[in-house]
Amino acid sequence: MNKVEKVRYWVDRCILLVTCTLTVFLVAGAIWQVFTRFVLQNPSVFTEEVLRFSFIWVGLLGASYAFGVKEHIALTFLMSKWKHAKDKKAAEIIIEVTVLVFMVMVFIVGGTQLMLASMTQTSPVLGLPMGYVYAALPLSGLLSVYYIVTNRLMARNEAARGRDAA
Repeated sequence: MNKVEKVRYWVDRCILLVTCTLTVFLVAGAIWQVFTRFVLQNPSVFTEEVLRFSFIWVGLLGASYAFGVKEHIALTFLMSKWKHAKDKKAAEIIIEVTVLVFMVMVFIVGGTQLMLASMTQTSPVLGLPMGYVYAALPLSGLLSVYYIVTNRLMARNEAARGRDAA
């Protein structure tokens, strides 16, 4: 395992830990919300906002991870349309370049601007700066770009190993 693969392994583990923890928190929070609303007849005030913000983070981090392991729904759908390996390779590169440009322009640049502009706006219940919620956008964009680059590097390394073995 080379350095790229080692770093990738730990990035994957961190994302999975955060998303799994947040998912467990989402389920527990939803159960708590239902319990307080229907059993105690006194709904929890903060739960809905916390769950909404957590869901944003889980969705964006999970999408970045899915893109990294090439299981994103758009990728698998588009890749299944091509039959020949050469066509799939070209389509994969076109998809990655398109996603790379989109992630840089919309998620990283636009997300950073949104995050910074909304740091003075606070959430109604928690009083949390909304920039913290919107920070998921540039982070997700950076992770997606990271995955695109590492996928390319790992593919190149595999091709080089294949040539060396032949």
